[in-house]
Amino acid sequence: MLFGEDIEHIIIGIDPGKYPGVAVLGNNKTISVHHVSVGEVCPLVKRIMREYENKKIIVRIGHGARLIRSQLINGLLDLGLEVEMVDETGTTPHLGKGVHGQVISDIIAAINIAGLPGKNVGKQYIEPSQGEVRVIQESSREYSNGRLTIPRILARRVAKGELTLDEAMERHNND
Repeated sequence: MLFGEDIEHIIIGIDPGKYPGVAVLGNNKTISVHHVSVGEVCPLVKRIMREYENKKIIVRIGHGARLIRSQLINGLLDLGLEVEMVDETGTTPHLGKGVHGQVISDIIAAINIAGLPGKNVGKQYIEPSQGEVRVIQESSREYSNGRLTIPRILARRVAKGELTLDEAMERHNND
């Protein structure tokens, strides 16, 4: 119950990125907001689904961050949810630099995304660009403090959501 109201439907808005903003709206009012890592989004949504198990739940996700967005859509569809992609242009306020400003911007964007109608989407098929693969390889180098860079084939699998960066690095170490 939200302010004494019976909640008819839940909309979860997601601003995709390395640390997505997630907003939960009931009857178009914000119930809760979160700022989590990409890997924590689906477990968070599962908890929300349990909390509101008898309610219609729609997920709206911004169209940015192509690879992360696609991975999240696939994970959310696997949970049996209806997922809409929203044009997120203009949803993120500019609050200045710094971690707190970024967190607040991501959360406000998620609230704004939840309020916009989108287009239903199905399973996403991802073919990462050379640049996206290179960024993942650079991330592996940073993550290992310069000790190793995963090969392109493993980086491509990370980009497609088939492996986490940790799993790819472990496989590379064991080869």
